[in-house]
Amino acid sequence: MNKIKLSMLVAGLLATVQSANAIEMTDYKVVEGTYQNAYVGGQLQVNSGNQDQTSYDAAGTVSYDNIYTTAPFIWNLTADGIANVSKGPNNGDESQSSYDTQLNTDINKYLNNDDTTFLYGSTGIAYNKSATADNGDDAINVGAGMGYGRMYVATPLAKALRIIEDLREHKIIDKSLSDESIMALAKVIHVEDEYISKYGSREYKQYWYTDMEKALKESGAIGEEGLGAFGTVRIADVLDVQRPNDRLHGWMVKGGLGQDLTNFNGLDKETTADAIFDYALPIGYQSQFRNTAMFRKSLDDKTTSNYTFDNTLAYTYELSNTIDWENAWLLGFTKGDNGVEDVTTNTLSSTFRYYLANNLDLTSTLSLGKTDGGLYETKDWGTSFTTGIQYRLK
Repeated sequence: MNKIKLSMLVAGLLATVQSANAIEMTDYKVVEGTYQNAYVGGQLQVNSGNQDQTSYDAAGTVSYDNIYTTAPFIWNLTADGIANVSKGPNNGDESQSSYDTQLNTDINKYLNNDDTTFLYGSTGIAYNKSATADNGDDAINVGAGMGYGRMYVATPLAKALRIIEDLREHKIIDKSLSDESIMALAKVIHVEDEYISKYGSREYKQYWYTDMEKALKESGAIGEEGLGAFGTVRIADVLDVQRPNDRLHGWMVKGGLGQDLTNFNGLDKETTADAIFDYALPIGYQSQFRNTAMFRKSLDDKTTSNYTFDNTLAYTYELSNTIDWENAWLLGFTKGDNGVEDVTTNTLSSTFRYYLANNLDLTSTLSLGKTDGGLYETKDWGTSFTTGIQYRLK
C-alpha cells in the first residue's frame, strides 16, 4: 500500500511539473554534443536430473551506441553482439557455440550547417557463426547518398526535468521554474563530456554539480545556501542510478547506393538502391516513440531477392523512476527473385527493465515470433520468455 501511495505521489509531482511548465521535449534542439550508451549482459540456465548429463545454455550480449553531433555533421556508431554456448542433455551431446556481431557507422555531412540537406556515407560489418558451423562468415557493405532532416537528442532536458521532480519531491525546491531556467539546467547537463575533458573523469563531477547548482540559484529555485549535501546526493542518484531514457525527436529520410564488398557464405556481391526513413517523438515526459523503415532494392539480376523491407517500431514508457516498459515490433519482408519464395517475419517483444543499484538492470522479456515462407517457415507463433542481468558501462 505504501508503494502504491508513493507511486501516486510521484505521478502527482510529475503532473505538477508538467502543468507548471509548458516546455516540451521537442523544444530542445541543441545540436552540439556526444551521447553514449553501452551495456553488457548475460543469462545462464543449467538443468540436471532426469537426463543423461547436466545440460546448460549460456548467453552474453554487448551493445554500444554513440552519437556525435554538430551543426556541420552527425556521426553515428552502433555495435551489437551476442554469443551463446550450450550443451544438450543426451549422452554424446557436446558443447556448441554460436555468435552474431554487427557494427554500423554512418556520417551525415550537412551542406548548409543546418537541419536540411546532407550527404552521407555508411559502412556495415557483420560476422556470425552458427552452432553447427566450424568457422564464421563475414559481410561488409558500404553506401553513399543524400538525405534531408535531422534527429535531435533531448535526453539532457529529460534529465533536467527528472532532477527538478526529485528535488521537489524531497522539498529541496518549492518554486516553479521558468522554461528558460529548465533549459539552462539542461544545457549544463548536456556538456558533461566537456567537464570530463577539462577536469578528468575522477574530478569533473564536483565542477559539473556546482554549475548545476548555479543554474538553479539563478532561477530562484534555491537560495544562496545552495543544494547542500543531500541535494547533491539526490542529483547524483537521478543521473547515476535512475538514468532517464534517451529522448529523440525529429525525422530524416535518405537514399543512395550500396555495395557488398563481402557476403555470407560466398553469396553474390550485390549492388543495391537503399532508402531509410527515421522518425522519433517523445510523448509527454515519460514516453518515447520511434519508427525506422529501411528499403533495399537489388540492382543485380542473379540474386535470390528482388528487394527487402524492414520496419522497427519501438515504444518505451517509464512506469516509475526505476522501471521501464519497452515494446517493439520488427517486421521484415523479402521479395524473392529467380524462383525464390517470399519471406515475411514478425517479431513482437515486451520488456520490463528494473534499474538496480550501481548501473545494474534486471530485464524480463516476453517475445512472439512467426515466419511465413522460406526455409525457416513456422506454422504457428512461437513464444519465449527470458530474464537476465545487464550492466550499463556508459
